Amino acid sequence: MMRWYHSLTLRLLLLFWALLLAVAASGFLLAMWSANPETPRPLPAEVRDILSPLLTDQATFASLTPGRLLAGEYRVAAAVTPEEGPNRLQLEPNLANTHRRELMQQLDAEEPEKLRLPNGMLVGPFTLGNQRILLIRPLSNEERLDFQQHVEEAEHAQTLVLLFGSLFIAVLLGVWLVLPLKRLTKATREIAAGADFLHLKRLPKRSDELGELARALETAAHDLKVSRDAQRRLLSDVSHELRSPLARMQVALMLSQDDHDDATNSHLQQLSRDVERLSTIIERILSLSRLENGLVKLNPQTIDTYQLVQTLVADLAYVDANYGERLLVLDANWPVTASDEELLRLVIENLVRNALQYTAGLVELDCAVHDDKTFTIIVRDHGDGVPEQQLEQLFEPFFRGDPSRHHKSGVGLGMTLSLRAANVIGGVVSARNHPEGGLEISIRLPLNTPTQDDEQIEVRGS
Repeated sequence: MMRWYHSLTLRLLLLFWALLLAVAASGFLLAMWSANPETPRPLPAEVRDILSPLLTDQATFASLTPGRLLAGEYRVAAAVTPEEGPNRLQLEPNLANTHRRELMQQLDAEEPEKLRLPNGMLVGPFTLGNQRILLIRPLSNEERLDFQQHVEEAEHAQTLVLLFGSLFIAVLLGVWLVLPLKRLTKATREIAAGADFLHLKRLPKRSDELGELARALETAAHDLKVSRDAQRRLLSDVSHELRSPLARMQVALMLSQDDHDDATNSHLQQLSRDVERLSTIIERILSLSRLENGLVKLNPQTIDTYQLVQTLVADLAYVDANYGERLLVLDANWPVTASDEELLRLVIENLVRNALQYTAGLVELDCAVHDDKTFTIIVRDHGDGVPEQQLEQLFEPFFRGDPSRHHKSGVGLGMTLSLRAANVIGGVVSARNHPEGGLEISIRLPLNTPTQDDEQIEVRGS
């Protein structure tokens, strides 16, 4: 059981708080450093010459108290009187609240200096006997603009620190949280692809929710592998156990029909049709299971799609002359591609047989090549189409649509088998009702370039 202090949520909160505090502190320190705090500078001689004559009289000097106007814009900011006691140091109240430290430091200076403050220029100390005073005057426009620029530079530096600090937080959180999530997403895709070993690195050893999820995915991958292996063994067993009795039944029926005096015995014919139908159902189910369980291994080779459909039409015509008369291969850009020939033929043949079985008119085969390196093979009949609400159901196993259509020996697996086989070779099958009537099935497939050892690529048709 995971302890509370291993919680990912708690860790994230603590990490985010710590990083935010670190960025704020670094921003403040850098702003202080980049602000270049004001330092006292020597008092210009002309200012000293102006103020010194006013501060030579002992009585006048002793009467100067904080806040009193001395001359021009200069007023007293602080004073140290000769009397002993708590009132010996006097500070201007407003300045004492905001700049007490600067006032005290300036009073201890050995020579008169000037120090720029946000609300004025502090000058002094001026000494007469054992008395000292500091004066302050308003900043000039030039001094005020220079001070504002100084403050803006400090704020700009702090903003930069906060921005780069936020970026650092994002990168750190990405490394610590997003990368494990990407590994988990990749592991999920590996499970979907049938892998039994997941590339999770050290994630399963983590003690938080991500580690718990990683361990659950490893368990799921192992369980799915066991289940797939069991399904494959079952598929092999069912294939052997069902096909053998059916083969013997078909042989027995053939011998019974040969030995029977009446070759048109309806019971034997019905039994023969049922056995053949059962054999078809089992073959389709086994084929579908092989595709779903990844038992079909691809054998890519150069395929002339035009030649493939022509051969398919010829084979169907050989089985049923009516099929040959109803099939029409249109002039189009039939490309040469690299794919698994058996699976591609399986896809097309099932869709063509479905169209021939369920309709009585022409069935057209068309093809179109697209700029995005794909091509589409189209199988269209000229029947009544399918209700719109049933188009999506056409590819569901054992769905047989409107009972009024000609089902004959259909079992409702041909469309599903075509869809799964197309997915195996990277294609997509879709259905729609053609605007001019009939059902149109589109098989969109990747146009893969054959290797150099294959035959020269060419386009057949128009």
